[in-house]
Amino acid sequence: MKLNISGITLYLYLRLRHRNSLILLLLLSSPITAINSAYANEDKDKVKEDECTPLQNFFEKRVCTEKLLRHQPFVLIPYKPNYFIYSWSDNLNSQNPLLKNHEAKFQISFKVPINEHHDDTRWLWFLGYTQLSVWQMVNSDHSSPFRDTNFEPELMLTRLSNAKFLGWNIRLINFGLINHQSNGKSPPDSRSWNRSYVDFLIERDSYYISLKKWYRWKEEQKTTPTDFVGDDNPDIEDYVGHGELKFIHAGALNNITLSLRDINNSNRLASYQLDWSYPVGSRRGLRFYLQYFNGYGETLIDYNIKRERFGMGIMLTDWL
Repeated sequence: MKLNISGITLYLYLRLRHRNSLILLLLLSSPITAINSAYANEDKDKVKEDECTPLQNFFEKRVCTEKLLRHQPFVLIPYKPNYFIYSWSDNLNSQNPLLKNHEAKFQISFKVPINEHHDDTRWLWFLGYTQLSVWQMVNSDHSSPFRDTNFEPELMLTRLSNAKFLGWNIRLINFGLINHQSNGKSPPDSRSWNRSYVDFLIERDSYYISLKKWYRWKEEQKTTPTDFVGDDNPDIEDYVGHGELKFIHAGALNNITLSLRDINNSNRLASYQLDWSYPVGSRRGLRFYLQYFNGYGETLIDYNIKRERFGMGIMLTDWL
């Protein structure tokens, strides 16, 4: 799937220290190809762009196109969805009277292949980076602050597969060997944790299921909340769970994703998120986007506070 956006300008009034976020978001809207994972057996020299176009299966099309991208030196490969929305949230103002209940939320996510010249393309190494920000964009009375920004670098090993299971195709197994997530703040507002995970993706027709299970690395306890060394959030798994289940429908026009995080300490779902996107114009690249979130752990700064959010905006790249 090729994303080719021209004549699109995102006017974002960002403070100077967040200028790099805007640059990355605009880079991901330039003429690049959107792909979530790689799957290749042919030699790279045999792969031509016109071979990818006729493919009807969106996963195979994205996989085919990534074979083109992995050898291009000036291309960022999108990883998770890249989007910008303006949203309403239910209780921000009650936590802090200086905050507004409506704010912008955007995500930047890309990955870089490590072994692009390796002969065995069934095993693929990637460095990934995802940044999620919530921004009080119109709160000019208080300098339009970024309420929280979550930084998530990771090292991944992807195993590609064509195995069958109960009528479903096992497309890939993704091993997140090192996954770090933090908000870059000083104590007591610092939030961070380290994980390893395994993620299975299965497919049938235009329907996909992703099952992701993670293990949190243990950390030492803090003596006081202001210590720089030690666990910033020892109870985070009680609120964000121990895994995530995604149901994805990639239609000819409509993309729908339902994300569920597993049971938390109150024996209920930790959170769920519903996403819908629809192409703007004749291409699948730029998309109109709606997002609904309900639960805990949307961002690190308030992972233990239940939040409901509805937002709309644009999506540059979807999962498929």
